[in-house]
Amino acid sequence: MGFYRSNSSSDAPRLKQQVVLPTYKLDSNLVLLPGIIYNVAFSRFKAAALLYRFKDLVSQISIVNNLLNEYDFDSREGVKSPTGQVQQDPESSNPSKISREAIEGISSFFRYETLSKTAGMTEDQIAGPGSEFEWLTVAIIPNLDKIKSPQNYSSEGSNVVTAVRIIGIVDDTTNIKLTLQAITRCVKVDKKNTRSNEQLVEIDWSYRVRDLKANMRTLQDNAGKLFKSIDKFLGDYRQALNNPANKNRTNLSLTSKTTDETNKNNPVNLDNNPDLLTLNPLANALYLQLAGSKDFSKAFLSLQKLYSQYSSGEDLVIDNKSYLRLMDLTCGILPFPNYEKLNILNKYRNSERAIEINEMIVRLMQIFENLRQNTSFVNHWFHNEATNIQKANVVANELKSIRILLEGMTNRERAEGKNPRPARLPGRPPHRRVAGTPEDDYEDDDEDDELKAITNFIRNKLPGISSLSSDSKRLIVKDFKRIKSSANSPGGGNSDYHVLRNYLEIVMDIPWDKYVTKFKSNKEIDLKLAKKQLDDDHYGLEHVKKRLIQYLVVLKLLGINAEREIAHLKNEKKLIQSNNSSALKTDQELKDAGSNSIVIANHDETYHVRQKAKQSFNKTINESKLDKISDESIEISRQNKSPIIMLAGPPGTGKTSLAKSIATALGRNFQRISLGGIKDESEIRGHRRTYVGAMPGLIIQALRKARSMNPVILLDEIDKVVGGNSGLNKFNGDPSAALLEVLDPEQNNTFIDHYLGFPIDLSQVIFICTANEPHQMARPLLDRLEMIQIGAYDYNEKLVIGRKYLLPRQVKRNGFPVAGKIEEFVNIDEAALKKIIIDYTREAGVRNLERKLGTLCRFKAVEYCESIGNPDTTYSPNIEECDLPIYLGVPFGNSDFTAAEGTTIGNSKVGVVNGLSYNSEGSGSVLVFESIGFDRRLSNPNASGDGATLNMTGRLGEVLMESGKIGLIFIKSMIYKNLLKIANRDDKYLLERFNNTDIHMHVPMGSISKDGPSAGITMALSFLSVLLDKPVPSDIAMTGEITLRGLVLPIGGVKEKLLGAHLNVAIKKMIVPRENRKDLIEEYSRSIEEVGEVVDQNLVNELLKDNEEHDFKMTQVEQFYQNRYGIQIFYAREFYDVIRIVWEDDDLLSNHTSSGLLEYHL
Repeated sequence: MGFYRSNSSSDAPRLKQQVVLPTYKLDSNLVLLPGIIYNVAFSRFKAAALLYRFKDLVSQISIVNNLLNEYDFDSREGVKSPTGQVQQDPESSNPSKISREAIEGISSFFRYETLSKTAGMTEDQIAGPGSEFEWLTVAIIPNLDKIKSPQNYSSEGSNVVTAVRIIGIVDDTTNIKLTLQAITRCVKVDKKNTRSNEQLVEIDWSYRVRDLKANMRTLQDNAGKLFKSIDKFLGDYRQALNNPANKNRTNLSLTSKTTDETNKNNPVNLDNNPDLLTLNPLANALYLQLAGSKDFSKAFLSLQKLYSQYSSGEDLVIDNKSYLRLMDLTCGILPFPNYEKLNILNKYRNSERAIEINEMIVRLMQIFENLRQNTSFVNHWFHNEATNIQKANVVANELKSIRILLEGMTNRERAEGKNPRPARLPGRPPHRRVAGTPEDDYEDDDEDDELKAITNFIRNKLPGISSLSSDSKRLIVKDFKRIKSSANSPGGGNSDYHVLRNYLEIVMDIPWDKYVTKFKSNKEIDLKLAKKQLDDDHYGLEHVKKRLIQYLVVLKLLGINAEREIAHLKNEKKLIQSNNSSALKTDQELKDAGSNSIVIANHDETYHVRQKAKQSFNKTINESKLDKISDESIEISRQNKSPIIMLAGPPGTGKTSLAKSIATALGRNFQRISLGGIKDESEIRGHRRTYVGAMPGLIIQALRKARSMNPVILLDEIDKVVGGNSGLNKFNGDPSAALLEVLDPEQNNTFIDHYLGFPIDLSQVIFICTANEPHQMARPLLDRLEMIQIGAYDYNEKLVIGRKYLLPRQVKRNGFPVAGKIEEFVNIDEAALKKIIIDYTREAGVRNLERKLGTLCRFKAVEYCESIGNPDTTYSPNIEECDLPIYLGVPFGNSDFTAAEGTTIGNSKVGVVNGLSYNSEGSGSVLVFESIGFDRRLSNPNASGDGATLNMTGRLGEVLMESGKIGLIFIKSMIYKNLLKIANRDDKYLLERFNNTDIHMHVPMGSISKDGPSAGITMALSFLSVLLDKPVPSDIAMTGEITLRGLVLPIGGVKEKLLGAHLNVAIKKMIVPRENRKDLIEEYSRSIEEVGEVVDQNLVNELLKDNEEHDFKMTQVEQFYQNRYGIQIFYAREFYDVIRIVWEDDDLLSNHTSSGLLEYHL
């Protein structure tokens, strides 16, 4: 192979090269001209044979791999023909990969192509092809047998080929469409010792043109005249079609004598007479080429615009390359015959090509001019001079010619129809079928256009689906035969036809054996990349990220172990094959060793030949059963059975986005299924085909949308599924029970959808569930899921999330032209952002926060638009705390009022205690309990003292009301046991006061329902405050369940309640059950991990061990929360601890050292 540059004295150095390129001859008469992109349809086999030659260079293009998997070229490469020569023809049944010389030629071709486009570079500075499509370069040879030329047209042999690059591949199930970009001309150079499908070619990349401006002006003038002729012709033809005379009468309508006499005075008037232009075959042929295709119309307009870009005067500026490309575009787009396009292709010299294209344009203009003159002559004669008999003869001759032409076309089609259908190409490999499946199930010679895609699927794809059993395939083929018989039956089919067709189309649409991922198998999962993806998408939630990374680690290790098992099984299989290889070679196989390929009928439709072909085909199938595993990665992945996780937490905390991040990290497709409100089992399992409008279930629909069998499917709001306790499920089934099979790794590899009727393998699907209230789920379903709890965000986390994630996203969504820092457009200071979080949003997540930030961005967008083009207005991106009422309005009212807010009527702080609540949206808040006592003796001095009465209001739940009664009974027991004392009062004072007091307790915000046992100590202390007439300090909030013995039991939601107390500036102290300290230790370890510090596991163990002691000594946890939230935490084991913490200066308990309450331990 040689590369050289030849210097010229007057011009720039010429850039030439000689390279070896793969060649290919098209089946059609298409002539590829440089500078144009062509979409060419190939048969599947010929496209595969062409692409197989580049197999080692395009191994990462999935569509090429899928196509090549349909054929077994590797085992037949280099098979010798009967003459003893190796078949190297790419269009034969045995294509071969391109030679090393051709690979070097493609690399050199790419470098010179780049060199011709880039100035100031040398060949050594340019690397070879970067993408795999750039290797798909081939020299296209025109098919001279298909290009017919007129008898008086002298054509020379073609010595020029077109270098093209395949830039697109589309699979439409029946054919393969290749997008070919024609790059440049190449001249064949004779060279010995080259393959028959490769050619040494010479390419001139210099693009030199002499007298460029003069040649360009000549081309412009001729092209402009031709464009006018074309536009005039199209206008005349459309006018002839739309002529009212043509609509009311036929073009060959006969006129009456009166009309003839009138026309003598008006010689030619086409407005009143039909135009015969539409009857001219030349006019019809030209119109179909010029206006019959949208692609041509678009290309023709582009060509006109391209010419209009260049000036026709003395200031014309154009380069050589553009001029040469313009010539080829003109020839390729305009309706020149193929033999003239071939002539242009063969004009390798630029000067000869310029002369030829101008002559072609002139000849085409002459055709349009002759057509106009002929049409004018015929119209004048027909409408003004011809008699009715002559007109009738013209009509008869036209109809006779049309009839003869149609009969000739029909006879030709019938003659061609007598030939048998082309037999299966010899390069087609045997389908990979399951043992025992008869070949007859897949044979159906009848072709039906509307069933073409289904037929292709049944014949070509269904046998190779490894995830379907032979029984499932047999059922599908059985339904296919039923639809074929229905379609061919008299009357156009029966009632099952459309049902079966819809069924088969859905089966065909399922992405069988298609797995989309970044990694070849799970063992190659990049854990660092996954961790980075999670960190980039979410702030905090370190315990959740850690658990998700553990989930991916399990997948990775399972992939490694499965690979070892597969390798061990393959070694055993090879050993068995080697021991039994002699048994596989029977006498008959040895006899037929020379003709081991598939037997072809070769247009012989006798029964004997067809049976021989079928037997040979079956024999090849049986031999292919001994092949190794086709897709090892799929086999490895199928052995992975990882647990199914559920993300549980309040709304807006990032559960759905976490699932999307997992899908992104794994490179898998993502599908979300909303299960909220589903109350029919058929939504999950699908409807049976007998029902009208039956469809598959949500799981199968998700696989179809994902276009892969291993997506990440998010089952959103799984706790909202209507369970089996509903009366509706007596008729519709239990959807939560239907999910049991889907979410069980041991069962979902044989999931059966009612619509499909056969098992589907869901083992490669990663299911991630989300729930807000998991305790509402059915117990069997909850047992199949591994729960990861996601708590509420505190305002410090929301500050970071709002600043880092939400605000940039809202700035971009609201149209700001962000190129650098977002602070240039919207800048919210820290105080304003904190006020938005605390006073304008009340939620566990960040959805409302993002809405508020979006509102601010929209206001700022209005100000930004008003400042554009207005020099008097200056845009300020800053938003301060004082600006929030302008944009967001008045903040929410402070519903978290505390006991500190007294009244002017009496001692209003008596009986008012601050409790803590866990709200339904996942946040915590302060909940005030108010109690008032009335002494019945004031209105009735003779009252007998029947005991205290209790009335509770505030939309309280049953559990909360029971806790209040328990608290009152415990206070009564303390009084009866004389455990309380009051200064200057006797022992019977409290007993008499209790027996004669009516207590009314109310919890404000009466429109909100409240329930739960965690307010037990709060209500008990409120009742005690009323009886003692002693106020409770307003800076204390408390939570905990109380028992009849006064024990304080642990509760849930400690972190959220702590956050709620922190957001209320009046709360400085907090009382929680002693047994909840271990929950605070866990949150402490998570919190220091989320801020980026390393967690000392020894410290956590020491804290837990110290917590087991009655009086713990390590106070790092309490100190951490006090520094972070400004709240001092106290612990209560029994109600005595609550009294001691609240009224620490008073000695209310009498003899408490000996009569203390029972100590409580879990």
